[in-house]
Amino acid sequence: MRALKKEHVQNLSEILVKDLAKTIGTAEDNFTFEWIGSEFFSGGKATPSYPFVEVLWFARSQEVQDQTAALITQKVKTETQAQDVVVVFQTLDKAAYYENGEHF
Repeated sequence: MRALKKEHVQNLSEILVKDLAKTIGTAEDNFTFEWIGSEFFSGGKATPSYPFVEVLWFARSQEVQDQTAALITQKVKTETQAQDVVVVFQTLDKAAYYENGEHF
């Protein structure tokens, strides 16, 4: 997560997990939230930015992806009062994802 305060990400890691797990159909302990401190610039000056959430996951249906994006957007807007939120999905290849030396 970028362009959010660290405290917002910490809160989201608690209030978002249960709904995400239900929407995606996976266990709550499969989620990790990362806060990435970042600064944005335009025209040589620092500029504010809207929250940017990148989701790394194994492929899901378009319906589940749409529901997940809507859920994340709603929770981030509520937590931060942001007008705009960007959610980007990066699909992981199970054969290229290893945990403890074994792929999924």
